Amino acid sequence: MQWNIVFVWAGGSWLSNLVWILWDLWFHNLVWIDEQESQITKQLSDKWIHIFKHWKYQVKADDVIIYSAATKESPEVLKAFELKKSEHKPLLIRDYFQFLWEMTKYFKSIWFTGTNWKSSSSAMWIYVASNCLPNFAIGIVWALVPDFWGKSYMLNLEHKDELKNIFDYIFTWKKLNYSLVKKYYFLLESCEYQRHFLNLNLDEAIITSLELEHTDYYKDWDDYQSAFLEMIRKTKDRVYCLKDLNSEKILKCNKVQIVQRQHFDMDYVRWEHQQANASLICELLKWLMKNEWIDENEAKKKIYEYLKWFRWTWRRMEFLKTYENWVQIFSDYGHVASSIELWYNALKEKFPSKKLICIFQPHQIHRILVGWNEFPNALKLYDESYIYDIYAARENIEDFSNEEIFENLNIKSVDDLGNTFSQHCKSTYLKEFSEVENIIEKSDWNCIIVVYSAGNIDFKLRQYLKIL
Repeated sequence: MQWNIVFVWAGGSWLSNLVWILWDLWFHNLVWIDEQESQITKQLSDKWIHIFKHWKYQVKADDVIIYSAATKESPEVLKAFELKKSEHKPLLIRDYFQFLWEMTKYFKSIWFTGTNWKSSSSAMWIYVASNCLPNFAIGIVWALVPDFWGKSYMLNLEHKDELKNIFDYIFTWKKLNYSLVKKYYFLLESCEYQRHFLNLNLDEAIITSLELEHTDYYKDWDDYQSAFLEMIRKTKDRVYCLKDLNSEKILKCNKVQIVQRQHFDMDYVRWEHQQANASLICELLKWLMKNEWIDENEAKKKIYEYLKWFRWTWRRMEFLKTYENWVQIFSDYGHVASSIELWYNALKEKFPSKKLICIFQPHQIHRILVGWNEFPNALKLYDESYIYDIYAARENIEDFSNEEIFENLNIKSVDDLGNTFSQHCKSTYLKEFSEVENIIEKSDWNCIIVVYSAGNIDFKLRQYLKIL
């Protein structure tokens, strides 16, 4: 019987990079379970990877199941655990981070984390490292990257046979060439949500920035910091941080290597945080290349060369298109006030005479409440600001009924919150995507439109602009 590697996910990019990596290593027994159409599912179906909706695929006792933690109660995952119990087979069932943990056991594993800049910095890191480290093997980002040929991962196919041997062993526990263990580099972006990153077996790490995030999980700033302190304790060697990182506790840790900000001449649109990212990347790469017996001057030259050439990351102030009326449109994943303000400064510096228009789709109700007093200050910087239909994701509005803001302002629904939040920010509330289309149509050559979203508006925008 043909066994399959079954991916169960709810529309995001986390698992898709694993699918592509396995496809490129000639694992073509791949199945994808998803309910939502997206740019990612379209690309998968174009490669003839089988995509099913829930209940449409029958899990077999020999299948490998890799799933998002958000889909643990899905019929496919529940069936897999049921089969494992009834068939008494060593069925491999792992959530995304558990599978990454399996991978990190066999590679020199280095990762980027922090509150902001993870995707943009890890994409830059993987691009530069892939051109500088001889034993680079795999890099994973939670975004599509032009310098990765529009993918969210990079794979060194010069080591294809060796990498396939490692994954064959992970899936079957047979015939591992043990000389390959910890020979190659695996570089990845990781997330602190629900302490997922503590699952990983890491050699080195970089922390980009810190401010309280994921308040639907972390109780307060001390709780948030504690996750990173535990991560540092578990990391085998070094953790790189900027000197001005917002945590004295972390900066005092023995494993932490404190990095000074440098300035790098780089092509394309950049802002202060990219200089910070480049500073961290440079220091870590110099250390790794020294361990590979690469001359220090040669190492610096190569690092600076590839830092200069790196372009941008999908949905990280990504330029989408100059529309037919000459308005320029950008997309960004920003969902906290500091990101929206940071990118205003970058855009204003790049386009000082342009009218800046912000369309913001909030991601999660918790973030709105935590940033209630910060979002108005960020949004008022723009010449025009709009709030698009809130992307509540895994939250239910009923869970917030006892919040003081909800009681005082008589908020009963997501729409009520959207309208109230828009008024609070002195912005206009948009419920339908046709209203976004109208904003684009009425704009002209003197306008820059940036759409901040972690939700579905980005996909609709790309369809409308005909760039999918």
